[in-house]
Amino acid sequence: MKRIIILAVIVALVVLAWTGAWLFVASQVEKQVANLANGDGVSDPKITCAELSTGGYPFAMDVVCKGATVQMQDVTAQLAEIRGSVLVYQPTHALFIASSPLVLKDAFSGNEQRLDFGLAQASVRLDSWRIARVSVHVENPAFYNTLPSDELIAKASLAELHLIDIPERHEPAKGLAALAVYAPLENLVMPGLQIADGKVSVEAEINGLPDDVRLMAEGDAIRRWQSAGGTVKLVNVQASDGENFIRTSGDVGLDEQMRPQGQLQLSSRGIVERLGDRIPAQVRNIMLGQQAPDGSYGQTITMRGGVVLVGLIPVGMVPPLL
Repeated sequence: MKRIIILAVIVALVVLAWTGAWLFVASQVEKQVANLANGDGVSDPKITCAELSTGGYPFAMDVVCKGATVQMQDVTAQLAEIRGSVLVYQPTHALFIASSPLVLKDAFSGNEQRLDFGLAQASVRLDSWRIARVSVHVENPAFYNTLPSDELIAKASLAELHLIDIPERHEPAKGLAALAVYAPLENLVMPGLQIADGKVSVEAEINGLPDDVRLMAEGDAIRRWQSAGGTVKLVNVQASDGENFIRTSGDVGLDEQMRPQGQLQLSSRGIVERLGDRIPAQVRNIMLGQQAPDGSYGQTITMRGGVVLVGLIPVGMVPPLL
């Protein structure tokens, strides 16, 4: 009998200790989320929740932010609800679910847009502090101008974004990593551009990233990426609507003055005809190139020393990003 009592006491103590630890962590999480409201909204975003709560006891930590608002300079984003969840025995894997709508307001221009969607969820998984995979999945997104009344800008049946670690590119000694990017957009409709059944596919690689995700939020992250020789390799970026398409590939980085540099190969079919008189013919020919016998167009865009060259013709200057 004494053994049973001792065992019951031990179990009770373990439960109490676990409960106390969970409540402490929950209070710290709520405190950290609440601290996001201290941002000045200029250099740091100001993030607030109309209602903040935690749950998931005993084996998960759930954070629910209802009436989420993000303010950055003149732009304010309002989301109906966002929920984050982490299992206590798998803390490097977080799940997020958002509820529609997302409303964007620009106090300077007076513009207002709204994004409606069905299921919207994201998954973030880390390997130590290195990004292993980030996936975003949004069903039936529809983007509107809402002033003076709802005007559809674009809608699709599915939008996804995947960032996947490339293990063979990891350089532990230099603290560098690389990510593969894949982003499809299905059944795109854009009335303003007369697109009825479009598709967009992005395949790219980002090299020279820090292998510690915490460093990506630091103020000098872009400069450190440039110093590490970081590049964005566009493997294949394509948008199509029926037989019409535009695609590009190439590499882009930053020079020591933080100006974009690199070269892009652009090809298209049916875009010149679709643009019609919206863009002057001379500009269309410069940007999209001359027509080939198969009806397609091709052009090379080079960025070097702050100068943008289309073919061999300089068409503009690019200022430093920082």
